[in-house]
Amino acid sequence: MTASSSVVAERDETGRIFYTTVGHTSTEIPAKKTARTTDTSQNRLFNEKPLQALGRSISAIFLPAGYPSTVTPDYLHYQMYNDVQEFCSSLSGLLASRGALEGFGVGNASASATQALLLSVLKDVCSRFTTIIGAYYFGTSLYPETKTFRFLADVINDTSIVLDTISPYFTSISISATSPYIPSGSTLQIVALCMSGAMRSLCSLVAGGSKAALTDHFASPLNGKGDVGELNAKNASRSTVVALTGVLLGTLIVPYITTRTSIYTALFFLVFGHLLANYLAVRSVVLRSFNRQRSSILWSTFRNPKAGADRRSACLTPRDVSNREIILDIPSRIRDAVANRVIGHCSLGVSVQYAMTRCNTPHVLKMLQHFREEPYVLFVAESRSWGRGGSYILVSFKEGYGSLDQLRAWLHALEIVAMWSTRHMRPSVTSPSEIEDMVLSTHETLRKEFSGFMRCMNEAGWNIEEDAMMMGSPGSVILSPETTKDA
Repeated sequence: MTASSSVVAERDETGRIFYTTVGHTSTEIPAKKTARTTDTSQNRLFNEKPLQALGRSISAIFLPAGYPSTVTPDYLHYQMYNDVQEFCSSLSGLLASRGALEGFGVGNASASATQALLLSVLKDVCSRFTTIIGAYYFGTSLYPETKTFRFLADVINDTSIVLDTISPYFTSISISATSPYIPSGSTLQIVALCMSGAMRSLCSLVAGGSKAALTDHFASPLNGKGDVGELNAKNASRSTVVALTGVLLGTLIVPYITTRTSIYTALFFLVFGHLLANYLAVRSVVLRSFNRQRSSILWSTFRNPKAGADRRSACLTPRDVSNREIILDIPSRIRDAVANRVIGHCSLGVSVQYAMTRCNTPHVLKMLQHFREEPYVLFVAESRSWGRGGSYILVSFKEGYGSLDQLRAWLHALEIVAMWSTRHMRPSVTSPSEIEDMVLSTHETLRKEFSGFMRCMNEAGWNIEEDAMMMGSPGSVILSPETTKDA
């Protein structure tokens, strides 16, 4: 009896294992038995219930190939909440579209097509100028503060929806008698529609940039690399289905929402559901790169472990930090991770010329001398530049600085403001020598602890090669002495 068959085990892109029988067990096996063996192999290959096959087909259509091994673990949770918020947005968008059409004059016998055209052109002009200005001011901030701007985009979008929905009622508002410089009536309606268009374009800009950063994150699992192009395609496909479902359902509901009370009530619940789903979606994202807030939480916990705990147990994982992040926060703020309060501010990438406006000349000269071997220079602003949030640190970078140098500079500033806060020092009575001693001592602390901190972060699952500390590039860098001499 000769062995002329083999059973091959295969695993497809979704992780499903199936078996294929190649050949027959013997050349002398009767035809009837051979047929039975072949049928058995087919049963093993296609042994799926109809519902299981349907679910696998739907997953293949709307989820990326190889799911879940080709995406990060937080992908599904985010997409579930994201689909809910898109559904709410499509419903509220119908109310906004109806309000905008009424604002353009639909249903008004005295309105003309020319007036509606001019109003739409004015609204479009405001939208395009907002896109240009918004790209200039927010373009470099979208990647470092992805979660903040992803949530902020929907806040702006909901503001636009509210303005469009209530714009028809602005014509009945007249306050020109008491405040002649404030627009009212039809003028107020035009202003509201233009503001709505500007906010909608700003939302598209901010949401597009933050979604691109999130897609890049989802396509970077712990092991391997996903396909960013396919993720975008599958997200667009799923969004189309969700939006279409919302529009079809909205066409059945919106005709019955005609009174002012019903419009406001429906708008409230839709906007609330939209923001809640978006907040939960952003909260579920677990980023593994460093930014200012995440690095502050990690360093503060690493430097101040709980009683009885060692340094290794104080290394927070990306999931732990994600649960402690504040979604809407100012990036320049330095917070105490334990007390969750603002203890200072820090600006990265400032020029020495700007630092001269906030610091006295002797301090700038001493800091330049002290940091001559470092890729950055740190300055402590004078007390007149401080606010209620504590001390103010300025950081300038030198030519050839790297991503880890940005992180070291930020942690150095964190050490200074933490020491300042712990000692309860008053800026008005602090001498320049005390400030310089504080900078020197914290610099030595950073030198001793930084390598251990990075090693601990690597073991905890953080991507130490990627950071998002600074928004864009610094306005200027300090040239080396050789370059300055040649110039």
